[in-house]
Amino acid sequence: MMIIVPPPPLKYSHTIGLLALTGRGFSNPMNTAITDAGILYVVNRSNSTQALQGAVRITVCNIEGEYLGEFGKYGTDDGAFVWPTSIDVDSAGNVYLADEHRNDVQVWDKDHNFARKWGGSGEMNRPAGLAIDSQDHVIVADGLNNRILKFTPDGKLLAEWGTAGSGRGQFNNPWGVGVDGEDNVYVADWRNDRVQKFSADGNYLATFGTPGSDTGQLKRPADVAVDADGNVIVADWGNERVSIFEPDGYPLTTLLGDADLSRWGGEYISANDDIIHGRQVAADMTLEKRFWGPTGVAVDKAGHLVVTESCRHRVQIYDRVAYEDF
Repeated sequence: MMIIVPPPPLKYSHTIGLLALTGRGFSNPMNTAITDAGILYVVNRSNSTQALQGAVRITVCNIEGEYLGEFGKYGTDDGAFVWPTSIDVDSAGNVYLADEHRNDVQVWDKDHNFARKWGGSGEMNRPAGLAIDSQDHVIVADGLNNRILKFTPDGKLLAEWGTAGSGRGQFNNPWGVGVDGEDNVYVADWRNDRVQKFSADGNYLATFGTPGSDTGQLKRPADVAVDADGNVIVADWGNERVSIFEPDGYPLTTLLGDADLSRWGGEYISANDDIIHGRQVAADMTLEKRFWGPTGVAVDKAGHLVVTESCRHRVQIYDRVAYEDF
C-alpha cells in the first residue's frame, strides 16, 4: 500500500519588527520580498501624518533580524512613493515596487539607486500585487482595471488578461500576485474572496477558496505565495490569518500567528520601565501573538515563510521543518 506523506509543516521561528518612523523598525508595512540570500525588503506605507516624517520607506534587514539600512522616501519624484503596495527582487538584485497612487512600477538597482519606472495614470489604475517569475518577467495586478499585466524588466508589455466580473478568469479588484516554480501565476482576487491560478501566458487553470471564514474559505485575500511543494499560501486579510492549500486546492492548514517579542522590541522595552511594568501586569498577552492585518506572504528557496503584519508593524518568520524535527 502506498503511503502518502503530507508536505513538511511550518514551525514558528521568530518575529522581526518595531514601530519606528525611521531607522530600525517598520510603519504599517505592506509587503516583504525575500532573496535567496535571506535579505528582506520591507515596504512601509505608514499614514498621511507620519509620511512626511520619513516613515514611508523600504527597510532592509536579514532574516535573522539584523538591520541593514533603508532607502526611498515619500513623494512623487523618481525614487519616491506615496501608496506603495507590493515589492519584489529579480535575479540580478534589482528591486521593483508598485505604487497605487502614482499608478506605476519603479525599479532600483542592487545598490538601491533609482534605475527606471513605467506606467502612470492612464496606463494602470491602482496597481497592487507585483511578483517576478524565473525569467525576470514582472507580473502586476492592475487593481481597478481588473486585469493582470506581464512586463519585461524594462517595462515592455508582454501580455495582459482579465476582465471585471466573478467568472473564471475574471477579477474584482485583484490584489496580491504570486508565481510558482513553473511560472504559473496566482492572483488574490480580493473582492471575489478567492485565489485564481493561471498558466504563464494567462490561461485559467484553477480556483482556491470560496467566500467565508470556515476552513478553506477566504475573506478579502491580500497576497499569495507558493512554496516548493506547490502549496498555495494566502494572506487571508479579512479573516486575520494565513490559509494554506495543497496544490489541488484542498485546505492544508491555517496559521493564526505565534509572535513573541522581537529582538528590536525587546531592546526598546528594556530601556522603558513603564512598558516593562505594563507587560508584567497584563492579564493576557495572547492577542499580541496573533496576526493583525496580514497583508503579505513570501517564501524563499529554503522554505522560510515571511508574513507581513501591517497593523502590528512586524513580520513573523516560519521555518519549513521535517516531521521528525517538529
